[in-house]
Amino acid sequence: MPSSRVRISLFLVFIAVFLIALLPRDALNRTYRSYYYGTPEILAETEAGAPTRSKNAVIFMLVAPSRIHQATLALLNVENRFNRRLQYPYVLLTANEEEDAMISHEYRQKIDWITQGRAKFAILTEESWGVPDFYDPARVEESYRTIGFSSGYRSMCRFYSGFFWKHPAFAEYDWLWRLDTDIEFHCDIPYDPIERMIKAGALYGFVQVNADAVWVQPSLATNVSEFLFNYYNSHSSPSDIVARDSSSFPAVPTDVNHGFVWEGEEGIEKALRGEAGSEEWTKMCMYNNFEISHRSLWESEIYTSFFQHLDQQGGFFYERWGDSPIHSFGVAMALRKDQVMQFHDLGYQHQGWAYECATELAQCTCLKDGPAADFDDQGYRWFNASSV
Repeated sequence: MPSSRVRISLFLVFIAVFLIALLPRDALNRTYRSYYYGTPEILAETEAGAPTRSKNAVIFMLVAPSRIHQATLALLNVENRFNRRLQYPYVLLTANEEEDAMISHEYRQKIDWITQGRAKFAILTEESWGVPDFYDPARVEESYRTIGFSSGYRSMCRFYSGFFWKHPAFAEYDWLWRLDTDIEFHCDIPYDPIERMIKAGALYGFVQVNADAVWVQPSLATNVSEFLFNYYNSHSSPSDIVARDSSSFPAVPTDVNHGFVWEGEEGIEKALRGEAGSEEWTKMCMYNNFEISHRSLWESEIYTSFFQHLDQQGGFFYERWGDSPIHSFGVAMALRKDQVMQFHDLGYQHQGWAYECATELAQCTCLKDGPAADFDDQGYRWFNASSV
């Protein structure tokens, strides 16, 4: 004879099965989808309650062998917070064949398990990494001594400034979502950020605004101003000004947000005359350790010309020009405010720095203390843009 505890357990199982049989299948499916895919409001944004995602989007990281364990933790966090639902593929980039060979089979197996087989490794092209031949080696060595920062760090800045979207591993993707290895999401994301950007007509998405340092890039703003003057003067024909609703990217975009990077109307005017420098630069940057972008931004004539101008000036290795300010200058000269989206509800943190904790959301585990206490990057001062 079964014990009373066993009889009670069997009775409860029978009741549960009976109730499930009576519950309409649609209601059961709805309950399951609500738990895994978000609130009814979020579900209403998707077709028949199922999650949607852009088919030509990828999440990518640049991974050094010394940070491979850190990368596995970041990937696990990303999967748990949103991508196990969204199912975006990953590309993990290594600088060269030597670094690729240093990543063990065991770590590759871990990453394959974490990402359910959606991650692949790729090696950077030779032209996108290292010091180009046209740089003066003596000036480069002097910069290492006076400014600091390794060749690898500067190569990374140059790669993200002018090459990442050209990598063959990204050829099939229009949307490129960059993350770093030393990041953490403190909130579940119950929607698809890329789909939200598409619906809003945005081409660039970011989380946080921060000020960057001038001493590592003392001539950057001057070179940006020189570029603007030369570019605008060489593209002065009315035929270059394309209407706002054009499907093609204009050679000279109109109604852009120069005020994000240049101080006031006077600063903008000086920048467009080729006379601005660090004094007119706001120093504000959209930190791109989290960055969602459409490749059309980087492939546009104005941004392509912009990077070529900067690269020829040599500042990536004669100074330490950062990819974050360069992207910010590029976005400010190429996009309108409404084409940029700032995300406020992700609980995204980089390198343990201060971050925004959306504590009103039940899916966040962070609290507004420590690095998240009273956080306010005042992004609204610089971008009156689409936001969430």
